[in-house]
Amino acid sequence: MAETIGAGGTGAVDLPVPPGATGEASWCQSPHFECERHRRAALAAIHAGRLPLKFAYAGSAAHTHDAYAATDDYLSMLASARHEAEALLAARALTAGALAVAEIGPGNGKRSSAFLSRLTSLGHPCRRYLALDFSATLLAIACHRLAHFANGQMSVDSHVWDIESGASESVERWRPGPEPVVVCLLGHTLGNLECPSAALANIRASLRPHDVLVLSVVVGRPDEPEATVLSPYRCPEFRDAALEPLRAAGLPEVDLDFVLRWRDGVVTGEAVLRRPGVLDGTEVPAGHRIRCFQSRRFNYPDVIAAVREAGWLIRNAVLAPGSHHLVITASRG
Repeated sequence: MAETIGAGGTGAVDLPVPPGATGEASWCQSPHFECERHRRAALAAIHAGRLPLKFAYAGSAAHTHDAYAATDDYLSMLASARHEAEALLAARALTAGALAVAEIGPGNGKRSSAFLSRLTSLGHPCRRYLALDFSATLLAIACHRLAHFANGQMSVDSHVWDIESGASESVERWRPGPEPVVVCLLGHTLGNLECPSAALANIRASLRPHDVLVLSVVVGRPDEPEATVLSPYRCPEFRDAALEPLRAAGLPEVDLDFVLRWRDGVVTGEAVLRRPGVLDGTEVPAGHRIRCFQSRRFNYPDVIAAVREAGWLIRNAVLAPGSHHLVITASRG
């Protein structure tokens, strides 16, 4: 189920402005989960040893992600917003005039602004924008920046939707009319999910025929050198972001080792307990391993097949020159 957390008139949102959203130099708050439901789900996942990455974007972790997203290491791994916008235009899937854009996983809003700015320069300004995410905190950060970017020329709305948990009526309730909506899943978000194929099916089930999906992923080979692949993840901001949900759960960072691996086309980050700990009254033994980060590099034929198998009609697939960034544009059949 989707939860409405804010709605904006033209260029305005009524979400509370979170600390740090305006670019304050220092943001300091104790680690915490966004709500009790998140806390219970995260604790169960930590005990099971597999913490979904979505928790690294929610609660206090929204702010550690915001800090990491400002680093050159983070930005080096993403397709340019310019390439994403130009690939969408090349698919000839857009209607004439202004667009209605729904973005799943807008992050901190900075790349979203760059993407929308490029669409405007190509003759397709966005007049209605909907941000969708698992995290209400990160949505507030993103929407504050996007409202500033809009400067009264675009409405900015937001809804909480966990695309890994099922379909949602968020887009249907928000859409301005019968015209197709452009739905974006950019910045390699698909590669961070537990089950990408299920998420693609959930998105499709939430839209109308002729709605358009623009999706960007990283493609690569499983035999790429480990040092090259892991280099952008070696910065302290990444470690801080990956471990924030574990700190929120009550595990002191001093008691954790953090191990990065590149195996079978997937980057993983595991926290390993150096000594026994206690979570919500239950002991966690020393040596317990918690996978708290993952990022897939897709094989080109496999990701094309996955999009098709989820029921999407592919309009085009554009690989950025000299890079591993693939942008797929598809329509809901």
